[in-house]
This record gives sequence, C-alpha cells and structure tokens, in this order.
Amino acid sequence: MTCEVVVMNKRGAALAADSAITVGDGDKIYHHAQKLFPLAPATSVGIMLSGSPEIMGVPWEIIIKSYARQLGDRRFDRLEEYARDFLRFVEGSTMLFPDSVQKNWFRILVESYWRGQFMVPLRSGEKRQEKALPRTLWPALKQLLLKDHANWRKYSWMPAQGEDSSNVEGGKILSDYGALLDKLEWEFFGTHAPSREIRNALRTTVKLMYDKRWFHPHDRSWIAFVGIGEAEPFPVLLEYQVGSIVAGRLRWAKTDQAEVNRANSAIVVPLAQRDAIDMFFRGIDPGLDAKLDDMLARSLYHGFAKKDRRYHRGKVEKIQKEFRRLLEQDIDERYKAPLIASVDALPQQGLARIAEALVRLTAFRARISIGQKETVDGETNVAVVSKGEGFIWSKRAARE
Repeated sequence: MTCEVVVMNKRGAALAADSAITVGDGDKIYHHAQKLFPLAPATSVGIMLSGSPEIMGVPWEIIIKSYARQLGDRRFDRLEEYARDFLRFVEGSTMLFPDSVQKNWFRILVESYWRGQFMVPLRSGEKRQEKALPRTLWPALKQLLLKDHANWRKYSWMPAQGEDSSNVEGGKILSDYGALLDKLEWEFFGTHAPSREIRNALRTTVKLMYDKRWFHPHDRSWIAFVGIGEAEPFPVLLEYQVGSIVAGRLRWAKTDQAEVNRANSAIVVPLAQRDAIDMFFRGIDPGLDAKLDDMLARSLYHGFAKKDRRYHRGKVEKIQKEFRRLLEQDIDERYKAPLIASVDALPQQGLARIAEALVRLTAFRARISIGQKETVDGETNVAVVSKGEGFIWSKRAARE
C-alpha cells in the first residue's frame, strides 16, 4: 500500500508521499520509490502516483518527464485541463505504445483473467494436468462463465468518452482483436475446439472487461493532480484511475476531486492507505467505527428470541440512525472542525509539516501493528504548490 496526503488551504497545497513500493504479490517491498513529481517546470501543479508504478511496462516517471518537455510554455486556466491534456498525451504516445504493444498487453490481461477465473478453478481437482482443457470440463466451464457474467452486474458501465471517464467499446475490441482471441483460445483448448456457446461466452467476458468501470489488478494506477490553473484562485485536487491503452484509447476514470473555495477554506485528503489519518481526524479507529452500528443492534436485541426480533427491527433501526447522527455530530465538534480550523490558519510550510506528519503517523502505525506488513515507509517526499511560487520541494528523500 501507499500513503499519500494532500493538505490544502487558500494559501496553497502540500503534497506528501511515502517512498515504499510493493513488488509482485507483496512479499518484496522497496523503500526508495518516487511517487511525487512536478507536472512540469514553472507550473503550479504536482502529480502523485499510487498503484502500479508503470503503464504497459513504461515507468510513469518517464511519461511525466516526457510530457513536461512536450508541454513547453503552454499553460491552462484550469487544473482539469492539465489533467486531460496529460491523459491525451499518454494516449497519443505511439512511440512508447505502438499497436503491437497494445495488442500484446491486451493479450496478457485477457489471458490472466481467463486463467485466474476459469482455468485454475477447473484444474484444481485434476491429477493429470494436460496443456489443453479437456471436453469433460466444458460443462463446469459453462457454469463458471455464467457466474462470471452475473458478477459483472455490480459494476457500472463505462461511458465511451465523457468528462469523468474514457474507454473504447468492447464490441470494437472484439472486432479489432478477434484473431488474437482466436489464438488465445487455441492455447487454452488446443485441437479440442470449444463450442460456439463457450466461445461467445468467453468473448462476452472480454467485452465486459472493457465496457464496465473495472480495471485489471495488474493494470491500474491512480494519478492525483494537485495544483492551481492560471484562472483558478485556490488549489484543486483531481484523482484518476488509469488502465492501459487498447485499440488506440487510454482507459481512465475520475475517482475523486476536491477544491478549496470560500465555503471550504481548508481540506485534508488522504489517498491510498488512510486508516491512521481517518483515526486522527475522526478520533476513532475506522475498523471499530464500522462495527458500532452492528454492536449497538446486537446489544438492543439481547434477550429477545429470534422470532421476536423482526417486531422490533424498526425501533432498532431508528435508534441506530439517531446514534449515528449524534456520533457524527460529536466527531465534527470535537475533532474535525478544530483540526480543519487549524489547517485553515497554517502558512505554506505549516501545511507541509502536517502533511509529512500524517504520512509518518501511518508508517508508525504499520510498524507497531502485529501481522501488518510495513508497506508504508517513513521516508517521505513533501512539496508545496502555490499561486505565486509554483511547485517547490519542501523535503526530498534520498534515492538509491
């Protein structure tokens, strides 16, 4: 995991990120990764990364530095224009991501999904592992495919192109990459050509992979843009989840946004691992907070037979709702409001200090927690962006 924090008020924004990165399945952790960058020299925009440090085998750091050269002296009125221009740049980088790379990456992702969702479960009970899937397992495969298609219902549809997301339609992908899918099927089934029903179902899964608002676990990064456009008076934060380029289109979706204004003059936004920061600002551990409603219900139901509980459900739910209202009111008055008021009064370097402290708090909690890997490192990079000074490093951890 990663811990990144953005602390903003009307004077500017402080960005802090740890330097740990998890490799593979989480067994190997490096502690000198760079996750915080200026988007380009002489701009008031910073960029923070989490998730995969690469896109399609190319480090994001290279993409960011290439974009800075391409941006040149151009400036935008709004932070969102910087973000959209950066995403268009990635999508159009045909030198780094030619059609052959896009096809190969698509093949890797589809093969990974098919193997994990279908082939591994089917072969788990087999004593003799043949290379191709035998016909005897086709009925079980059909059931897995039906279950998979039903599971996709929990995801929303990804608009083809809009303000909050960008995608290429799954139907176009099936058309453009049909021959590639034929080859992949042959690898799974060999000379035992699958039935038309199975082939269509496998392609339906592929279509859903790209039509739904979903990103493969090995193909997703989060990019946060923090800064101030030329026509914006106060800092803005925009966060995007980004996948890979397929059939010439970069897949991305906006996941979060926040802005300082006259109504909200101070904001603290934790990104990625946030439990320790939420506990600091709310005065209660998030895990415990999530259990309180259930604990209250069990206490209220205590002594009632199961058959009688349904008669008291309405009263219990009403008490739970009132308890949550009073709890949130107390949290706001005792913790959130005073802390936000303090952030509102801080100068730029004060913002930097509190951002760094929150990252270090998360690292310290991970260090003392039994059974929790230290996936957040105390070595912290900190920068401040403001209207007058642009992007300035406040602290930069040494890199190996």
